[in-house]
Amino acid sequence: MGFEHTLKRLNPFEGLCLTAGDLLDEQVYHRRSLQRHALFMHGYGIVMGMQVELEQDKKRYIAIIKSGYGITSQGQGVHLMFDVKVPLEVPKNDGEYMLWVFHTEQPEADSQRPVFDTNEMRESRIKEGCSPRLHPIEEEHPDGVALCRINVRLGRMVQVQLPVPRAGRASRAAESYLKPRVLEFVRLSKKIMSNLFRTTLLKEMSIGAFGYYSALIAAEFILIEEGTTDRVLYRTAGAIINYAHDFYDPLPRTTDRIQQFTDFVRRVNAEIPGPDQGDETWLRWFQQFERLLQPLQRIGDELEKTVDAMR
Repeated sequence: MGFEHTLKRLNPFEGLCLTAGDLLDEQVYHRRSLQRHALFMHGYGIVMGMQVELEQDKKRYIAIIKSGYGITSQGQGVHLMFDVKVPLEVPKNDGEYMLWVFHTEQPEADSQRPVFDTNEMRESRIKEGCSPRLHPIEEEHPDGVALCRINVRLGRMVQVQLPVPRAGRASRAAESYLKPRVLEFVRLSKKIMSNLFRTTLLKEMSIGAFGYYSALIAAEFILIEEGTTDRVLYRTAGAIINYAHDFYDPLPRTTDRIQQFTDFVRRVNAEIPGPDQGDETWLRWFQQFERLLQPLQRIGDELEKTVDAMR
């Protein structure tokens, strides 16, 4: 994160002849100073709102973007005042795309003023706004805020529920797509452990089980806070899987389904990225973590039906 430009401001003195360029330099100084503050204090991405819902009307696709506020990677604020419906043309090439909202500026037609000593009229005000556009996923746009990923295949568009950059105060930040997955893993794991300890197989809590249960409770407290960052969610999921491995690996043989799940956990645990790995690496790993939810749900349902027989 950084800026190529150096801040320069006007140095006024008595007798200075001001020009339009001088006034523009003064504006640029204050704008860039505010942009630096926004970027270094709050980061870039969605601050609040700006959720996207992709709808299909026959062969046409419409993106409904909720009102909200975001910060570009240049520190420029982008304010979408009202919910908008944006018609989307299906790209010719299949692949993954990103829906962006860009900061725009244009002269305001109603602000025309005469140019001194000429017959010319020029706009005296600049109106700021925003404009949504769809671009290939590999393109970076520092003057825009990324809203959501959209997958295009054979003329169809499907919204991909994966995280995009978020910024702002944690209490106001948009919730991540990752959070419900981690919460669901915690809920199902606590349900399974509760049922297992009602059986004759597990009457006493081992060190691994104690650590795992404590990790699940700690994760619940962490996830109480709204706007938890994606980085925290990745690391929380990694810690949970590490404790899950310590619990399931030495577990006495119970059911074939639990044994199979233990094998899954071993593989996922072995591939947990290091703390110095980037978010893209963590995201690829998290997709494996997410695939554990379905077998976890099945184990929970199976134990609910059979726990009385196993006592």
